[in-house]
Amino acid sequence: MAKKASNVGGVLAFVTGLAAGAAALFLSKKENREMVKREAVKVGKKAKKVAAEVKKNPKKFVKKTEAKVQKAVTKAVKTAQAKVKKAVAKSRRK
Repeated sequence: MAKKASNVGGVLAFVTGLAAGAAALFLSKKENREMVKREAVKVGKKAKKVAAEVKKNPKKFVKKTEAKVQKAVTKAVKTAQAKVKKAVAKSRRK
């Protein structure tokens, strides 16, 4: 029995075209192009700053980043727990 050909390539091409069209529409306005340019400059400056920090002291950077990630994960877990607790309480009221 022959395998059915998947249409992943067609779907991928469609999604890529859709994204390109949305980007073209967004960038058709001058203020959007200027906003994107400003943000790109900010990101470039931030990347240079981070690269310099990593080059200066990689271990310190890793520790600092680990602390930030741990804090964000802890916050996300607490938020998720609160939402679950709220949803459970709401479902028990029904």
